[in-house]
Amino acid sequence: MVMRRRVPAPVVLAVLGALAACAGDTGWVNPLLPKEQAGTDLAACRRQAEDSLGPSAAMAPGDERTGDPMKLADQTRNGKRFDALVASCMAAKGYRRVK
Repeated sequence: MVMRRRVPAPVVLAVLGALAACAGDTGWVNPLLPKEQAGTDLAACRRQAEDSLGPSAAMAPGDERTGDPMKLADQTRNGKRFDALVASCMAAKGYRRVK
């Protein structure tokens, strides 16, 4: 018969809490708002950027592996525009980027 040790509940909760904290990090901080708000605001800014760029920015399945240099250039340009729009939106909401 194999004896198993039970891990104490506080240890399990501490580990789960640490994992949840890491998963919830958006990379954006606004000291005036609760931490949880950053995820909601980031999602809203991403939707706004997607709406602003329109369907031309959407990547068709398989396009990420294309050998076409023009498609690769468009994808890179659209990615940079998307990131800039999201950053501008988050900054307008009072967030600053943290590394």
